[in-house]
Amino acid sequence: MDCKKEEAKKAMDIAEKKLSKNDYDGAKTFISKAQALYPKLDGLEQVVMMIDVYISASNKINGEADWYGILGIDPLADEEAVKKQYKKLALLLHPDKNRFNGAEGAFKLVRHARDLLSDNAKRTAYDQKRRSNPVKRKRSRTQDPPKPHKYKYKYEFRKRSRMHKPHEFAYECDSDSSESESESDPEPDSSWKQKKPRKQEEDITFWTVCKNNKGNSRDEIWEASLQLYC
Repeated sequence: MDCKKEEAKKAMDIAEKKLSKNDYDGAKTFISKAQALYPKLDGLEQVVMMIDVYISASNKINGEADWYGILGIDPLADEEAVKKQYKKLALLLHPDKNRFNGAEGAFKLVRHARDLLSDNAKRTAYDQKRRSNPVKRKRSRTQDPPKPHKYKYKYEFRKRSRMHKPHEFAYECDSDSSESESESDPEPDSSWKQKKPRKQEEDITFWTVCKNNKGNSRDEIWEASLQLYC
């Protein structure tokens, strides 16, 4: 039993040091260890209440301290419950009753919570701030990638079509010219319009295969194809 009491005392001392350095989470860890080892340790309840008050004060709700959490009451508690809870905490945190470091600061927080929640006007304004939505940060506008020009695909299509159809290209040039130029220039020769490119004539060349023809060269096959027996 004495061993657990000594270990609990050491844990509480570490919690007090953590609290003086504003390490509330570390203080809560060691004070919980002290509670588990020896719950009846002298001054344990006072240190536990101090740590809880500071943790509630550090929890901000829309930029405001959690005054309900500091006082340890429900947000729907009435004025009588506020006064009763304040008296209970004052006995634990008042500097005349509490010898630990940080007791004075914790008591001031509890007293401020009592004053705010006992005033109907201040409490209403505080509740409105708690329920209000937090201000959203403006997103930095990122520049959208440039959209493709609406004439780009049309230009590519017309460019490709002109490569395969040269006479349509000539007609497009004639249609885009002004009326005065079309009247003065003579009409193009119709025989020129119907001429096919030499490249297309070469592409039409085909080969025929005949069982009776055993020629190996192109000229021999061409001569043999003039007289087909199959």
